[in-house]
Amino acid sequence: MSRTLALLALMGTLVGCPMAPEQALTLSRSSPQVQTLPEESIRLLNWNIYKQLDTAQWQHEFGGLLNRHQPHIITLQETNLPSVTLPHLTSEHGYVFAPNLVMSDGQWSGVMTAATAEPSAKVALLSEVTEPVSNTPKVVLLTRYTLAPSGAELLVANIHAINFVTTSEFARQVSALERQLARHQGPMILSGDFNTWSDARLAMLGKATGRLGLVPVTFDDDLRTRFLGSPLDHIFHSADLGVIRDSAQVFHDTQSSDHQPMMVAFEYRAPDRTRDYAVGENARKLSDTSIETVE
Repeated sequence: MSRTLALLALMGTLVGCPMAPEQALTLSRSSPQVQTLPEESIRLLNWNIYKQLDTAQWQHEFGGLLNRHQPHIITLQETNLPSVTLPHLTSEHGYVFAPNLVMSDGQWSGVMTAATAEPSAKVALLSEVTEPVSNTPKVVLLTRYTLAPSGAELLVANIHAINFVTTSEFARQVSALERQLARHQGPMILSGDFNTWSDARLAMLGKATGRLGLVPVTFDDDLRTRFLGSPLDHIFHSADLGVIRDSAQVFHDTQSSDHQPMMVAFEYRAPDRTRDYAVGENARKLSDTSIETVE
């Protein structure tokens, strides 16, 4: 099957015609009164869950991962939620949800970042570029957490990147995200489904993350979901977050989603000097006014 035919086949899954939300917003469920994350070991789970949040199989697989690995941060993409109620996720995690789709059955779909600590700030960013056929955007969710004992502010960016568009349109979302992330000085994690199904997209993402000083997590047994030979899901981190040895892994024994969950643990190492993102006049400290809570 040619690349064009493969893309057309995948685009067929969009017909059903979801709608975009009227504006970017976040919905939150609080965590159990914890204000900080432990900087000596920050465990992160990333997973595109294929709108399976309310299925028994996904809940069973997710519960097993939680019990075995106890992540502090969970970044989910293609998360489906009822339009009115905010369901319980785990007894240890609160979450922030940012929708990019309103489904025909009234459910919302978007990205979710869950954590064992309350975020100090949060914002959703809808892409200017929209998917063809459905005319819906993709979304990035930024959340910020305080690390203990240093008090450093960790920025977590959870992305579901634009898919069935040209490379130049993909670049627009990546560039907009880069401008947002460049404002933060401090530890940073960027994770999600980047839809990097071509060498050009991979190269573009690599250049943007390189300019931000972000490093990709590598996996010895790399079983990440691929399309046209390229991995779609990635986790990037700033240099002041060291990957704990043997913590990076991709789980191949899940069946509920068409993506495989990924796990890694970081240790925060305070730098000797302020990290320079080398982005000129755009680089400035992320103030409380640049990430606002939107309910």
